[in-house]
Parts: sequence; structure tokens; C-alpha cells
Amino acid sequence: MEQHTEADLQNLEQEAWNLKKRFLETVAPYRSDLWRYCRKLTGSPWDAEDLVQETLLKALASLGQIWQPVFPKSYLFRIATNTWINQCRRDNRFELSSYDEEWDDSNRSGHISDFEVYESIELLVHRLSPKQAAAILLAEVFHFTAKETADMLATTEGAMKSLLHRARKNLRSMQTNDEKNRESRSVLEREYPMPDRKVIDSIIDAFHKRDPEAMAALFSEYAYNDIVHVGQEFGRETIKKYSVRDTFLHWSGALKAFFRMLWDRPVVIVLIDTNQGWQLKSVIYLETLDCSIVYKKEYYFCEDLLLEAAKELDVKLHERGW
Repeated sequence: MEQHTEADLQNLEQEAWNLKKRFLETVAPYRSDLWRYCRKLTGSPWDAEDLVQETLLKALASLGQIWQPVFPKSYLFRIATNTWINQCRRDNRFELSSYDEEWDDSNRSGHISDFEVYESIELLVHRLSPKQAAAILLAEVFHFTAKETADMLATTEGAMKSLLHRARKNLRSMQTNDEKNRESRSVLEREYPMPDRKVIDSIIDAFHKRDPEAMAALFSEYAYNDIVHVGQEFGRETIKKYSVRDTFLHWSGALKAFFRMLWDRPVVIVLIDTNQGWQLKSVIYLETLDCSIVYKKEYYFCEDLLLEAAKELDVKLHERGW
């Protein structure tokens, strides 16, 4: 009988990485706009980064299935929009109005200003249907054409105009009811598990001492490390061999780490000492179990999120090449 051996997918790693690198270089000019769009859709920097990551992964994976010209910005925005709407449906976070697909030509409303949209952006996320929120952001804030917006929403231009009409009407109605608006802002709040503070204190100490052995010892044997947008590591030995080593090998200068809540999420903030003072180097989210780190999410390569975090922390973001 013929013997079959399990293929090692790592053999494809270099080829896949070269393609991913070319893809990321191609979409780089649109990354910040994509992040801002996801930030406004989700209402959270953390969820925005997750949505950007999922969008980029889907966009790259889908390239081999597309048989027509693809323009990067609209391609990315379309995937982000559909991914977010599907998430909302799955989580039952919004009521999907049947009016979204209707068009009443007699009730058109005029252009709503960027200022009005920006002032009410939190309400968009919590009070409008997903399609209404996406339509008004795409058309009014990011200035896609009616046809481009309709294509992204997989609908007709007429139905898209209906979405905009309904969204504008709802938005103006919301602006007149401040008390209800304030109450609506808690809809998407979530709780993140609090990590073991002894483990957190130990990893902070390892940062201060620049001690890779002490840091590696804190990970569970089966820990998972998600280096957002770059790679994934499985198991303590792999994490120790690569990301822990690189942390101290490539990060010259004194490091200062501390625990804090950032946008309602417990994280470790890592600063680096420079000629211009302490600057933000990275943000790390950790989950612990039985006195060990079982999950680590590193935001070192997330420029837009780090820029917003630096403003929140009132420090500068350390310059590096992404």
C-alpha cells in the first residue's frame, strides 16, 4: 500500500511571503485610509485593527479568484465593508432595516457635511444599520462615487441612494436627542479578561532588565503569539527563538514598560529611551492562565493604531521603517 506523508506547508513560506510583501507594498498608500474607515465603522481602535488585519488577509487570499481589473482602494474598502456587515449580522449587534434596500425618489435629502458626519460618528456606529453607516461613510467622508459605493455594498445605485437618504434622516434625528445618544454609546462595549498581575509584573521586569530568558520562561509551552500583520508563532520554543530574541537584539536603548488600561483593554505599553525622550515602541496585549502567558498580541507593526495610542499617552511614536 502506498504510504502518504503529511506535507510541510512551511516549504511554501518564502514564496508566500514574497507575494505578501508585494501585495503590502501595492496597498500601502491606502492603508491609513482603510484604518480610519475601519476605526469609524467599529468605534474602537482595537476592533479597527482586527478588521484591517482580516481585510488584508482576505484581500490577499482572494486575488487568485478575481478575473477582472482590481483597483486597490475600492477593493480593500469593499472587503472591509462586507466583513464588518457580516460580523454585525453574526453577532446580532444591529437591526437590519428592510428600508435599506428601498428607494423613495421623492424624499431625497441634500449633501450632509463632513463636519456633521465627524461630529456624530459614534452615533453612526451605535444607531444606524451597518449598511447605512457604511454608505454614509463611503460616500460622504471618503468621497467614493455613487457607483463605487453601490458596488462595495453589492447593491444598485438607487438602493444606495435610499441608504444615504435613510442614514441622513436618522443622523439628523439623533442629533436632536442628546440623552438617548449618550445612552447608545455603550452598545459595543466589551470586557477583556484581566491578566495575572504577577505575570505582567514579571514581563515588565524582563523588559527593564533586557532579559530574554526571563521573558521566554513566562510563556506557556503551547502559547500563541500573533504579531499583527507580520506573522504567527506557536509554542514557547518558537517564540523564544524568534520574537523574544528579536525584541532585545533589534531594540537598542533602554526600555520602559508599564501596565495600563488603553481604550478599556489591559495592555503593556513599551517605551524606548531616545535623544528626544521616551517614545512609544509597542503595545502588547496578553492573556494568562495558570501563571503563564497563553496568548500574546503584538501591535508593533500597526502604525495607525500606534499613532493614536501615542496621542492618548501623550508621547511621540518612535520612528521605524514599516
